[in-house]
Amino acid sequence: MDFSLTLDIAPADLDVINSAQQKIALAKPVGGSKAEVIWLAFDAFESNTIEWSEEYWLYASTVSASTPGTLITKLSEVQPGPAVSGSTYTFSNTATFGDPVKNPDVEKDTFSAVNDMDYSKYPSLTFGLSQSAQINQKLQERKPISASSVLATQSVQITPYTNVYIWLEGHFESSTIVTDVTGKKAVAKFGGGVNEVTMAYDAKSGLFHA
Repeated sequence: MDFSLTLDIAPADLDVINSAQQKIALAKPVGGSKAEVIWLAFDAFESNTIEWSEEYWLYASTVSASTPGTLITKLSEVQPGPAVSGSTYTFSNTATFGDPVKNPDVEKDTFSAVNDMDYSKYPSLTFGLSQSAQINQKLQERKPISASSVLATQSVQITPYTNVYIWLEGHFESSTIVTDVTGKKAVAKFGGGVNEVTMAYDAKSGLFHA
């Protein structure tokens, strides 16, 4: 795994969080995404470890990217994965992604898709990136981290970043499109040689702190 995030919670605070039926939620900032997506939401323990690699899959869906609270159902995904950055994938009438084609207009850390589905079938589709992680040694496979509505014939470019947003969430699950976040968001900053971050929950501020 490329990155590891450990989130610690004192027993007394954990009792309050679990009594309120709240979960730890994570999201990733993504350039080119039109909606914020809860990447992972999970039950809190005293010590929580999340591990992941910088590998991504492109997906397509018919859900609306503009409806908060929508759970994303992936209907098609790049196979085999992970997706190749700096390239463009064409999504065809067969509802599958074609092979990646190197594209000089797409940066090396950016992923791109063209919506080639007939307008008469679907005027628009939702495209995004998904990423796997292990939460307390339990695998969460290819959960969406972004969602963008793309009209037929149009394309999208998506650039994932390494930072992770963290908050307590009382309403939604993993893979959900959100606009209003329940708790205050903390940021775990990765990259530039930082691969492991440990943070502890502070009940007074409602935030995780390094």
